[in-house]
Amino acid sequence: MRVSVLTLLLLLLPTSAAAQVYKCKGKSGETMYSEHPCDARAEPMKLRDSLVSTPAPLQPTANEGQAAAPVDSGELAEAREAERSCISTATASIYGSSNDRVGTLQQQMSMLGEQLAAAEDAQRSKALRERMATFRQAISREHANAHTQMNTARRACVQQHRPGAATAR
Repeated sequence: MRVSVLTLLLLLLPTSAAAQVYKCKGKSGETMYSEHPCDARAEPMKLRDSLVSTPAPLQPTANEGQAAAPVDSGELAEAREAERSCISTATASIYGSSNDRVGTLQQQMSMLGEQLAAAEDAQRSKALRERMATFRQAISREHANAHTQMNTARRACVQQHRPGAATAR
């Protein structure tokens, strides 16, 4: 059910629209990415217009009878646009949901911080600090997971849309 809802939402996203991505710093110093400015200090990021990397030219091997057919510039431009769109959609999907989860964790940390400020005994303060450390670790894991997912999605977009990418590997 979740996958079908996510798929439906992805189909509703405009594919040719260039999304603005903002880089923000959280209260505990972690970096977050969002479609909307997080606060007054949010910085819009410059996204690359070019491909992530250029594929190596295809060379015929001894086992291949012929080299791959050359790709015309119109096909290449179309493939680049499709790749950009694929990466943009993946970025919105992965970082959007990741930022939602991180925001929830940060709200919980904020509430714990308020409880810590009002805590009167050392044992309660220690327990709250430990819980906050657990939330910080969860935020770090969430960021690492989002970056890993994005790298995987980026590679998949390149393989799917770049002419010769599947045969060059």
